[in-house]
Amino acid sequence: MRFLLIGLLVAAATPVAFAQAALSPVVATDPEYINRELAKGKGHSNMAADGTPFLMPYWSRGNVLMTTGRVPRPWLKYDLAKDRLLWRRSPTDSLELDTSLVTEFSLADSLRGKIYTYRRYLAARIASYPLRTAFFEVNYDEGKSALLRRRTRTILGGSNGPSLAGRQAGKWEETSTFYLKNSDNVIEPVKLNAKAVLTTLGKAKAPLLTAYVTRERLDLSQETDVVKLLRYYDSL
Repeated sequence: MRFLLIGLLVAAATPVAFAQAALSPVVATDPEYINRELAKGKGHSNMAADGTPFLMPYWSRGNVLMTTGRVPRPWLKYDLAKDRLLWRRSPTDSLELDTSLVTEFSLADSLRGKIYTYRRYLAARIASYPLRTAFFEVNYDEGKSALLRRRTRTILGGSNGPSLAGRQAGKWEETSTFYLKNSDNVIEPVKLNAKAVLTTLGKAKAPLLTAYVTRERLDLSQETDVVKLLRYYDSL
């Protein structure tokens, strides 16, 4: 009985030990300190900025796919200002993860009922060198093509006056760039409009795609309609 109990305790501890090893934390952090420090922009007031640098201001359950395997349901935050992935080990302890070992991760937004998935495309042809190892937010990737997105947040406004009365807090603003991956495994930035999307997808299937856009009355300034077009593109 004694040996059975020890075996059960070891087995119960194994998933936690695996998760901690696989997540490969690199920097110890404190959640409140992170929120406070990231709210300060260089040359801005020490007052907390409006908004948040994080994809979501709260910790959310997610999944992390490593080169060593999948780690299910850790508490995560994704910093859009500095492209950092944070893992909460306990309510008062968090770590910045070594994302060089991460190939994909997702976060669930329970308030909006949405799952955000981020993925690296290491085998794709990408002109911008920094983007070759970057994480892209996946809006669609179910075939030869993909609709991807890169978000970033920066502080706008704010000032350091000589007195507290003269200081103003800045505001976190988000900018987005969309990308398309075509059947040649090339990822390029694209503006969401008919001309740009059809050009990026190439001349070979342009007549069929143009006819489909007209027939289905697609508005290619809308993500949902771009996804419909990509599903058709993948079926050709």
